[in-house]
Amino acid sequence: MNRKFWIVIATLMLLLTACSQNNSSSEQSEVNTITVSAAASLTDVTKALEKAFKKDNPNTKIEFNYGGSGALREQIEKGAPVDVFMSANTKDVDALKDDGKIEKTYDYARNKLVLIQKEGQNITNVNDLSPNDKLAIGEVESVPAGRYAKTYLESQNQWQNVQPHIVYAKDVREVLNYVNKGNAKLGFVYNTDLYVGHKKHQGVEKVADAKLESPIIYRMGVISEQKEAQKWQDFMKSNRAKEILKQYHFEV
Repeated sequence: MNRKFWIVIATLMLLLTACSQNNSSSEQSEVNTITVSAAASLTDVTKALEKAFKKDNPNTKIEFNYGGSGALREQIEKGAPVDVFMSANTKDVDALKDDGKIEKTYDYARNKLVLIQKEGQNITNVNDLSPNDKLAIGEVESVPAGRYAKTYLESQNQWQNVQPHIVYAKDVREVLNYVNKGNAKLGFVYNTDLYVGHKKHQGVEKVADAKLESPIIYRMGVISEQKEAQKWQDFMKSNRAKEILKQYHFEV
């Protein structure tokens, strides 16, 4: 009887240990997903940022939703399930903050506006456009780069003259595509769009810097209460994140 009793006890202890290990393994492997709505100009750099972030946060999965900052803001206002908003300006983040949808914000990068052309062309100014030539810019209401382009052209007293040439795009990536494929002679994009990672973008080249009175500031904000969302914003403040942004030609 004694021997049987101890065999039963030993068996129960083994079962409890196995269950405990399984529960522990399950907790360790639990994956938490956050959605980050990010400006289209961040498409390349966010992949590198995510890779660095996951080294210390292996159980966090990030799903990115790219687009024009204004369009992304409108999605959030309509209730889209977003945890973090990374804008290419300050206006759209501030609008959400004023509505109480964002509390903590952080200015994580700066950029420059540039005029581009298809590689090998010889156009130096928007005034050089022929009657049928097109100038691509982002939608002024929803794409910060489009709004910056309009501001710049107005400051140069060129806005009225170029309006017949303008073709609008949903984001800077589409502007880049229009120029690259020859659907537009010129386009306004960010300086960072001239690169694919560390290499120059093939097919387009810079014509000139479009100098603005105010700097182009990229602002982000945490929307949800998920701790992983705050971890992502904290990571964006780190030296490692700043190094990656610099590698992709952003200013920090």
